[in-house]
Amino acid sequence: MDIDPSLIPCPNFDSPGFASLRNSIIADPNTPNVTTNEEASQNLREAWEADNQAQRLDYQTRAQEREEQENEVQRQREAEDKQKEDELKKRDLELAQEREKKRVPLYDFQQGQGLASLPLLLHPYAQKKMANRDYVELWYFTPEAFKEADRDRSTVESNRFELATSNDSQALTLLGTHSTRPSTKVKPDEDLSWADVQRAKSAFLGALPTGGYPAKFVQMFASFYANLDMHAELRKVGGERVMALYHAKMRRAWFMENKQQRPFDLAVVVNEILQECRDEIRDLDHKKALQDLSTATSLLHRHPGAPSANAPGTPSARRAFPQPLRKSHRANPYPPPKRSDSPSQPPTDFQRSFREADQPRLPRCHRCLCRDKHDVRRCSRSEIWNGKRKPMCDWNGNKRLEFSSGIHKGLEVCANWQ
Repeated sequence: MDIDPSLIPCPNFDSPGFASLRNSIIADPNTPNVTTNEEASQNLREAWEADNQAQRLDYQTRAQEREEQENEVQRQREAEDKQKEDELKKRDLELAQEREKKRVPLYDFQQGQGLASLPLLLHPYAQKKMANRDYVELWYFTPEAFKEADRDRSTVESNRFELATSNDSQALTLLGTHSTRPSTKVKPDEDLSWADVQRAKSAFLGALPTGGYPAKFVQMFASFYANLDMHAELRKVGGERVMALYHAKMRRAWFMENKQQRPFDLAVVVNEILQECRDEIRDLDHKKALQDLSTATSLLHRHPGAPSANAPGTPSARRAFPQPLRKSHRANPYPPPKRSDSPSQPPTDFQRSFREADQPRLPRCHRCLCRDKHDVRRCSRSEIWNGKRKPMCDWNGNKRLEFSSGIHKGLEVCANWQ
């Protein structure tokens, strides 16, 4: 152990323990001046003090070197700690900067100025389409679409993934739930009612700035809806269906033509296209009327003892026999008779009674769609009542009406009715 020499006391050289050492110094010829015990003790003290002083100097030198080494180690440790602290602060600063980049920036605001109206929470798919100025169904601007977007917003903005199938169901794709995809509840514009158009048009006009549309185009879309709202067609029977169909066709056509670099003024109401929409609605009503008639005559055929559906004061065939159509009945009490497509088979009582019925009772000719009185069993007119096109039905070799065009070409309208 390294001991400080200054702390070591000087021995008592006058004690009996050092007598032999004192005698040796007295007898030593190298110390002729030492002749007594006192002189010998003094000589020993001087020698010890000289040696102790040398040890003190050596101890102080080594202590100073040791202190300098410790100070150097301390300085190195402090430098390393400072470097680590600086690196930690730098990393925290970088992380803070990265977090700040991901955050929504804060902008200055004017105190005392509130919000005029709540912003539109568009469906992500509609927002993407509007930003790209692509066609998007008007359903995405209805309250139902806004509710779906608000309900699914947390899922849409998450970072989770899910499996999705391709259109041909042949491949699987890993998609993030944050990706914008069409809604499964979307309706095409042709299936929207006029009331749906009225509810969605304001939201659609409000979303136009998302695509950066110039004021001229925004005014065009606004005039388009204003002209439809004030059109005289809405005051006619079935006019709302016609206007809803016209809206769907024209809005889709504008986006298609705009992609082809052939845009037109959507605000101009084209009467020719409006007439086509009227004809299309009328054809749909005609087909539905034929289907209803086929259902009614089928019910009459299944119940030959029931009163005629055309007799005055009797309920319609659909209401006259509701019970056999209910699923709660286990068996049909009126089994239909066996049919035969042979033209030589004699007509049934129902067919004979129908052919002998008074013509004014028939609401409309099923061939020319005319309500005037004429022989509907042998109608040979070449055009329908308004002269716009040829009849959809014509007489076949068995003198029965069959479809002459369309997907039902060659099928008889109703064999038992004739």
